[in-house]
Amino acid sequence: MTDTYDAVIIGTGVAGALIAWKLSGKKGAKILLLDAGEKRIEKADRDQFVKVFAELSQQARAPVRPYTQIDDDNKRFSHSPDVEDFNKPGATPLYFQQSGPQMFKSQYARFVGGSTHVWRGNCPRFIPNDFKLAERYKRGVDWPISYDDLEPYYCDAEDALGVAGDHDEWKSVGRRSRPFPMPKIEQAYGDRELMEALGKTKFDGVDVRLLGLPQARNSKAYDGRPACHGNNNCIPICPIQAKYDATVHVKKALQNNAVLLERAVVTELRLDPSGMIDTVVYKTWDGEIHTVKGGIVVLAANAIESAKIWQLSNGGQGLANSSDQVGRNLMDHIGGEGAAIMPFAAFPFRGPQSTSCIEGFRDHKYRNQFGAVRLTIGNDGWGRTKHPYDNLREATGGDLTDRAARRLFGAELQAELLKTISHQMRIAYSIEQLPDANNRVFPSKTEKDDLGIPKPQIEYKVDQYSFDGAAYAQRIIKHIFATVHAREETWEFTDLKAGGFSGSGHIMGTLRMAKDKQSGVVDSEGRSFDHKNLFAAGSSVFATGAPTNPTITVAALALRTAKAIEQQLAKG
Repeated sequence: MTDTYDAVIIGTGVAGALIAWKLSGKKGAKILLLDAGEKRIEKADRDQFVKVFAELSQQARAPVRPYTQIDDDNKRFSHSPDVEDFNKPGATPLYFQQSGPQMFKSQYARFVGGSTHVWRGNCPRFIPNDFKLAERYKRGVDWPISYDDLEPYYCDAEDALGVAGDHDEWKSVGRRSRPFPMPKIEQAYGDRELMEALGKTKFDGVDVRLLGLPQARNSKAYDGRPACHGNNNCIPICPIQAKYDATVHVKKALQNNAVLLERAVVTELRLDPSGMIDTVVYKTWDGEIHTVKGGIVVLAANAIESAKIWQLSNGGQGLANSSDQVGRNLMDHIGGEGAAIMPFAAFPFRGPQSTSCIEGFRDHKYRNQFGAVRLTIGNDGWGRTKHPYDNLREATGGDLTDRAARRLFGAELQAELLKTISHQMRIAYSIEQLPDANNRVFPSKTEKDDLGIPKPQIEYKVDQYSFDGAAYAQRIIKHIFATVHAREETWEFTDLKAGGFSGSGHIMGTLRMAKDKQSGVVDSEGRSFDHKNLFAAGSSVFATGAPTNPTITVAALALRTAKAIEQQLAKG
């Protein structure tokens, strides 16, 4: 006999976990969470992840790797894209099947807790104009909600995740009706030195001002979790869980008597004759097929997996797609960085990897021409550009085959490393990408995973709007380096001429919300226009992506959707 629940939630990332927590708090509610990955949510699991990450080679330290290295079954049955898919020319793709013209370069983790296992914790909100890009700049589309509609839920989301930030600083970025639940994480030593060196610098008439970065990382004990201890290796894994991850709310939901089924890969949603979602079909890792029923069904996997489930459903015909937007408008933030040797000591690697940001160019005056820009100051030396191991190899002769190489030792080696590593600083940028119906994901017609489920096929292009935004970001960073007198011969930048960019892990679009079924997939509360008991949650519903980290917006939207589901369940 098929079990029946009030709500079945597919995915246990931040959106699914928050919705499960809210719904399971209602007396007598029967809530089921399904996740393709394993339930490793205890301290012993975290300790194991930390150990595996520490033992990985430098080249293997991709954020998702500790989770996929735990056991072979996790790699086989809970597939995640691997960084090798993007970075090795000619490599056989492990999961994503891509037909370009550019690579979609972002990963995700399919594990209970989702990609919050590997995120940076950064939680800046969208700003008001991010919701009305078409109205203000004749670009993209407008959201069916405004900043003011979402603002109370932003406050609730910051309380739920535990976001540390400076309320007074951030009132200048967007209206805030409530302070952050914690004071900001202290800005790094190098950030403060940079602020002093910049003084009242402007670029294009805009103040180049460093703000304390709001982040879901405890600056004091909060919600049963300790204050940040200053570990610099907390990307991907905070060893003490001072940084929030979605297992926090998975546990809260389970304490409220929600049910969690791990290793359950959803393959299909089936319809009843009235067009409502009747049954959720999933495969367990042993290949067995199971079904459950839900009065409400919530697709809260990431934007790629949720769209794929939608398209595989209804006997392979797909669920209704009145707008023809299902699977389309896949977005990310293209990223890159500039690095330099500062004329002052920055002393990186003490505290979180980012503690400051520059927000003044998020709504710049050229936004009708090219993408908005966010800048983040790195507290991890030269980040992706150069690892301290590389500096050490250069100073000690590398592989010793180059007779002209320096072979420093003792006091000379110490002085060289002090001159380089302690003065390294990078400034990263993330750039707005417009929704494009031709950027899409759909189930592969030829390639299947080890459970026989089609892999994601991705068609993706980065347009000139984003690349020109990246060029603008580099001009800003060069102005900063010149202002503080960093020697130009030490500057290093992502190569835009070669189409260079990185993924940001901000996978957005594919089931976008809109004002009507002709232009989007779900309404302003995340409810399907065509199937009234089906909701989508997470960044899949984003109409546009702005240039900022999506997680706190995901959380705010999830809390808003949870309220709509509560009201629908109450009506019966």
